Amino acid sequence: MKHIGVIDIGSNSVRLLLTEITDKHSFKIITELKEYVRLGEGFDNNGKLKEEKIQETIKVLKLYKNFCDAFPETMIITTATEAVRKTKNQSYLIGRIKSETGLDVEILSGEKEAYYDYFASINTLNVKNALILDIGGASTEIILVNNRNLKECISLPFGAITLTRKFNLQDSISSAEEKNLKSFLFDSFSSITWLKDLKIDTLIGIGGSIRNIAKISKKRTNYPLNLIHNYTLDSNEVLDIYNEVKSKSTEQRKKIKGLSKDRADIFVGAVCAVNTLINMLKIKHLIISRNGLREGVLLGTLFNKEKVEDILGFSINNILANNNINPKHSSHVYKLTLALFNELKPLHRLDDYLINVIRTSSMLHDIGNNISYYYHHKHSTYIILNSIIYGLTPRERVMSAFAASYHRSDNIPADFDKYKSLLDKVDIFSIKVIGLLIRIAENLDKDLSNSIMDVKCTMQDDMVIIKTVSNAHSDFLVNQAQAVSDSFKELLGKKLYVV
Repeated sequence: MKHIGVIDIGSNSVRLLLTEITDKHSFKIITELKEYVRLGEGFDNNGKLKEEKIQETIKVLKLYKNFCDAFPETMIITTATEAVRKTKNQSYLIGRIKSETGLDVEILSGEKEAYYDYFASINTLNVKNALILDIGGASTEIILVNNRNLKECISLPFGAITLTRKFNLQDSISSAEEKNLKSFLFDSFSSITWLKDLKIDTLIGIGGSIRNIAKISKKRTNYPLNLIHNYTLDSNEVLDIYNEVKSKSTEQRKKIKGLSKDRADIFVGAVCAVNTLINMLKIKHLIISRNGLREGVLLGTLFNKEKVEDILGFSINNILANNNINPKHSSHVYKLTLALFNELKPLHRLDDYLINVIRTSSMLHDIGNNISYYYHHKHSTYIILNSIIYGLTPRERVMSAFAASYHRSDNIPADFDKYKSLLDKVDIFSIKVIGLLIRIAENLDKDLSNSIMDVKCTMQDDMVIIKTVSNAHSDFLVNQAQAVSDSFKELLGKKLYVV
């Protein structure tokens, strides 16, 4: 198996996630494809999917199948959710798909769909306790996570499309329609016994409609990062966005920055559902998960449904494997950087909350070499800012990117200013300290030999002595590290001697 293609036949869209498997637990996304078929709108009066929707679905599946077949040794996993779960001509539909495309479709139960949402979220977000909400076109999954374990889950038979049709939400809604919508949602959520008296601060949101909430928020604040995974909103902002969209027609909603035109007609019901659940449980913030069913299926296949214990390490190793970077050197630079950070704590006075930043920036400091050795530190900055790195907050990502840049230059790049809204003065100082320590550590392994195994630091009134612990002649490496002395003095105020 060299490739995995995951096809999701949803109630709103049919999607493909195609990945190349680069190592046992490493993968590279080749493409994501999406076609809006809107099966959830395709039922006749007898509860059967209409022939035109079946033909449209098969046409998309043929396209995806042919695309996957163009890559060698591709395992295709095809799943279907609520619209296919409830159609009265389910067997006919599945038989047509098999005979015309060769694809075997697994119709997921609501609980299994919820499980994949859970598995995608807990393996890509550093969250131990949370409620997960996935609003699809015709179903809504709610999952309770305690200490990274799935404790409860339920699938409710309504989603963005069905709410829109049931309560006539395509255009601006009347107070009566809003009252009926909120009452329905409140009663539906209140009927879930394990939600009663639940005290939880964090809601993880999955699905295109919830991602659009975040996209609107990002446009409002000129948020500097492109990535949406792990983006966090305060609950009050969700209410503000709901109040903005509920009074607008579909055409007016299409003009809202961040809201997809393809979702403008079905967005109100979804954001109302999010807001209702937040108000019911007094949730403080919403975290966006870019990953859901398809990623859950992919990760479940790669890890045989075993949880990833080290999310950040998994992501870093994935990037190293996909970019042919020397993992031994990267790990050794991290080891030496961390040792220097710990030894010099009385001088820099920074705390262990920076460990993720140290790990990411030191392990990926050379990742830009995959583009070009020359100015590779600048390329490393861009890659860290824009790659899939799970287990980092947005703030940690920015700090990691610019610490990696600082390891080759005393000047932080000019485009740094646009990220300052995510940082404070201590963060900027931390970036420079970590970058400088990476520079020393890299020079101590300039020959890629790992011969300098450890460092010990002695601090005196006006100087710092770094004593290297080596199993080989290391004058060259010591001299390389000593070259950092001027930058060290300027940043930390003491002379540096490496021996």
